[in-house]
Parts: sequence; structure tokens; C-alpha cells
Amino acid sequence: MSFLKSFYLNKSFFIALGVCIALFSFGLLNDIFFVLGKMLFFLIWVVVLLEFFLLYRKKEPLTLTRKLPMRLSNGDTNIVTLKMRNDFSFDLYANIVEDLPEQFQFRQWKQDVVIEGNKMTDFHYEVNPKERGEYLWKNCYVAFQMKPWSLLSRRETFEMEQTVACYPSFEQFNKIPLKAIVSNFHESSDNLTRKIGQSLEFEQIKNYAVGDDYRHINWKASAKQGDLMVNQYQDERSQDIYCILDMGRTMRMPFYKQTLLDYSINASLALSKAVISMQDKAGILGLTHNKCDFLPARKDMKQFGKINDFLFNLDTQYLEADYELLYKFVRINIKQRSLLVIFTNFDSVNSMYRQLPYLKVLAKYHLLLVIFFKNAEIARMTEEKAQDLKGIYEKTIGQSILFQNKLITKELNKFGIQSLYIEPKNLSLEVINKFVEIKRRQLI
Repeated sequence: MSFLKSFYLNKSFFIALGVCIALFSFGLLNDIFFVLGKMLFFLIWVVVLLEFFLLYRKKEPLTLTRKLPMRLSNGDTNIVTLKMRNDFSFDLYANIVEDLPEQFQFRQWKQDVVIEGNKMTDFHYEVNPKERGEYLWKNCYVAFQMKPWSLLSRRETFEMEQTVACYPSFEQFNKIPLKAIVSNFHESSDNLTRKIGQSLEFEQIKNYAVGDDYRHINWKASAKQGDLMVNQYQDERSQDIYCILDMGRTMRMPFYKQTLLDYSINASLALSKAVISMQDKAGILGLTHNKCDFLPARKDMKQFGKINDFLFNLDTQYLEADYELLYKFVRINIKQRSLLVIFTNFDSVNSMYRQLPYLKVLAKYHLLLVIFFKNAEIARMTEEKAQDLKGIYEKTIGQSILFQNKLITKELNKFGIQSLYIEPKNLSLEVINKFVEIKRRQLI
């Protein structure tokens, strides 16, 4: 049964057979065509038998293995390698069909490749995942023949199911000049003196001097020494930075087949790495309609790995996010003044006004940076010249939407809330630049 499944007659066989039928038809008019038809018919089956013998004389003439990345990078190009070994002495012309994961929505992925005789051939192809999760590669099907015009081909099925996890984009760090950004920040910050905030990390006890904060007097040490002694604390060098991900319905909107939530998750990972590189503490908070997923801020080397795993496991039903719940959770769990980077998206000015009371109260205790997204397609549409009445209406509506987004930015700034209005594809780099700007201005 497996032999019958592997035996295929190619398109060229049926073309040749069609020529035979035509010759037999013309043979009714002239006997020479009938003779030529019989000769061609005989030749066809001789070639088929010869190719059958050559292709089937070895039980396993072709071996194939698939090499997948350890992890897929979400939103980036990932390379998959097929390693094929041809045990025949002649080249094989192969047609490869991959059973790709259902997330890619490729129903007929095919590639033609030449596999050299007695050699190992590597074939590479690219995949670009657009969502997090596990991707299952199933079987690979290869049909090979001796020549491009061969009448017969042999098809083999290679069963090799493989599952790979797709994590938030780590390939983006090859595009973002993170080391240069951090280095430039440290060079420009050498002469800056912090004035906001105060560290609670104890350093030493010293004699009181004029100008020292009397609230730090250590009365027990003063009694022992017979002189006023004060506690001295280290200068504050690190702050808590939290990325807050709105996982509500508005973040399901796709741009270039990737949701705004996945863009935000990738940007959160990039920002967290920049934060830890600058000796600050990075944390993550995921907001849904009924709960807050929380990872407290840390700055140790293991924190980046924890953030990566945390972002990979985030799950949502894309229901309306509860900002009242966010306020209550932040007031209870984040005691120290921190920078809260909120990734969200507002449908309109009215949707912003619904959340504004909670944002205003949060801004009293923390520095807020609200990031929402620019619709690049609408922006391009407004720049094009309208060709008809429908185009005029569409352009007018698009300009109205863009104006509302600018109004949202002004309204947030009025209450001391930082904002960033950005296209999704530029999100990671722009968020890092905004964070560096906030650090340089010593707003936190």
C-alpha cells in the first residue's frame, strides 16, 4: 500500500500520452501517423519502466531532517533549515511540501529544489510568526524525479512532528542600538545630581554636620558617643519602572497581521532590557477585565529571563480592561514612586475621558507615561488626494480621527501625564528613547 502511495505519474506523462492519442487519430488519414503513435507509446512505457527501476532500486534513497530554532522570535524573520541527503549518484529534482503550523495559514507551501547526488543539501526558508504560543510542525512530503521532464516521480513522507515556542521578539535587539543608547546615557549623566527621591539603603553612621537632615539622627548611637550621630544613606541610583499592558479589546486591533498587544509585549521586553542595563528595576503588570498579572520590579540578572517568560505566558480574552482595578492594585502593591509605562489604545476622546479619572489619581503617586497608537493606514489615506466624493468623505473622517488623537495627547499633558503617540512598527525604539529622555530630565 505504501508503494502505491509513493508512485506518481507526472504531468509530462499525460502530455506524451495525449500526443500518442493525436497521432493515432491522424493515423486514420495516413498510416505513418499510426506507426509513429505506436512507437511513441512503446517508448513512453520503456522510459517509465527505466525510471521506475532507477528510483525504486533503493529502499530509502533520500533522508531528510528539519532543524528549527530553539525559540521563535515573534514578529521577526526566523530561519528553518531542511537537511537532505541524496544516496543516488545522480541529481534529484524535488518538490517539497511542508505541513506548517496552523498559525501561519499556509495551505499549500511548496518549493522546488535540486538535490545533488551523494551529497548533503541544505535548504533554508523563512517564517514570520505574528502571535505568541506553541507552533507545531508536522510532516514533510517530498516528490523527487530524475529530470525536470521525467514521466515518473517518487513521493516520500517524512514524519517528524516538532513543537517550538514563539517568545516575544528577541531578534529586535539586533536592530536596536541598545548598547549605544545606554552608553550615551551614562556618559551624559556623569555630572548630574539627583534631587528627587531618597534611597533607604543604609551606608554608614557619621557625626552630625550643619545641613544634615535632622530626621536621620541616630539617637542610640548619639547616646553612646555623647555627640550627635546621623545615618547616612547611599545616593539613589535606581528607580522602579513598570510596563503596564492593557490587554483589553482595543489591543486586539491588527497592524501588519500582528496585534497591538503583541507589539506592546515586544516593546515591553526591549524597554525592560534597557531599564536593567541602566541599573534600574524593571517590572511588568498585565491588566485584564478581572485581574492583574504582576511581576515585581527587580534589577538582578535573572529578572530579564523572568520577564521574558512572564510575557510569553500572558493570556487574555480581550474584554474591556478595568482601570479602577488597576488603580487599587497599584496603590496596594507598588509603594515607591515609580515610572508606570501604560501601553493602551483609545478609540476616541470619550474612551480616554472614561479612564482619565483613574490616570489622574495614579499620576499623584507615580509618573505616568501613556503610550497609544497611530493608525498608519489612516495617516496615509489622509495624505492621498481624493479622487471622488467617497474619497473626500473617507479623508475627512480620517483627519477627524487623527485630530482626536492629538487632542488626547494635549489632554493628558494638561494633567501632567506624559504621552507617546506612535506607529506600532517604531514602538520599541521610541519607547526606549522616551525612557532615556525622562531619565535625563530627572522626572523620576
